[in-house]
Amino acid sequence: MISIRNVVFIVNTVLLCVLIVFNVYFVNGETSFVDTKEYEYGSDIFFEITHPPELQYTYRIRPAKSFGIPFDKERFPSKKTKLVLVDPTHGCEMPTNAKQLKGNVAFVKRGSRCSFLKKTIISELSGAKAIVITDNNIYDDTAYVHMIDDNSEMSANIPAGFLVGKSGHLIHSKMSELMVTELPIVFPLNMTYVPLHKINQPPWISI
Repeated sequence: MISIRNVVFIVNTVLLCVLIVFNVYFVNGETSFVDTKEYEYGSDIFFEITHPPELQYTYRIRPAKSFGIPFDKERFPSKKTKLVLVDPTHGCEMPTNAKQLKGNVAFVKRGSRCSFLKKTIISELSGAKAIVITDNNIYDDTAYVHMIDDNSEMSANIPAGFLVGKSGHLIHSKMSELMVTELPIVFPLNMTYVPLHKINQPPWISI
């Protein structure tokens, strides 16, 4: 006869297998679908930091899955767009530097206080034309999260993209080192037909 302990073990094992198969992660109250298949990037978006030299690479982001608008529906000036670090960095309340965000791309961190959708809406209300949300796992350079909405009745009307934690952390660290809150970028770049290994990705990205 199977004991209750064995039944619990079997059920937990099955659930774990299901989560692994579908790559579903529950982090800080967020439901996220994670794709680590690096070569399947047809829908991903890229942007380039043009200064400082230490960050002059092409960065890959994963567009939000079920909220916001497509990146090609928004126009970004080719030489004037800036990646602006939101203050406070979690992006869950109206930023103190809202004027700086106007017409630019908001740069915020994942988790801690609110959903992906709420961060996007707040950045939109602050005048940002798009938002890049970086993972709070500063060591991760592979998991590209499919950001989904929070099942609320709210909606966002700017594009949103997810950046891996390692890139986000190093960008943020360099900004802190240089004591700047914005970086010049070319955004977005159409790299759909460029092989991933030929893209000028940061050296800390494994592929």
